Amino acid sequence: MTFWILFCRGDAWHQLRQEDFSQIDLDGSPELLALIKNMMRTNPAQRVDMRAICAHPVISRARSEMARTFAQAKASGSSLFVASPLAGVPDNFLETILGHAMGIIPDDGAMDLSP
Repeated sequence: MTFWILFCRGDAWHQLRQEDFSQIDLDGSPELLALIKNMMRTNPAQRVDMRAICAHPVISRARSEMARTFAQAKASGSSLFVASPLAGVPDNFLETILGHAMGIIPDDGAMDLSP
């Protein structure tokens, strides 16, 4: 099952809110799964705080990659919008921020939205 379940309010969402992550297939990135679990703790006192999220390796790598893209765009005189997550990401962005290849994105770049 893919990340789309995080945005719906059906049974899958309620499972996540009860700390049941059995439907999430992130075997290729245990550090990302651990972060998601810590962000979704039902007890607010157990949830990871913003400093820890910003310092997390996956988030740090994403920020570094965006800063690198920004610096390249600025140096080349191209649009700084390319450094925004809204602008799209290079083919290897996910592998870069996760620190390795996961193989969860199909070769054609299409996102799998199947349940």
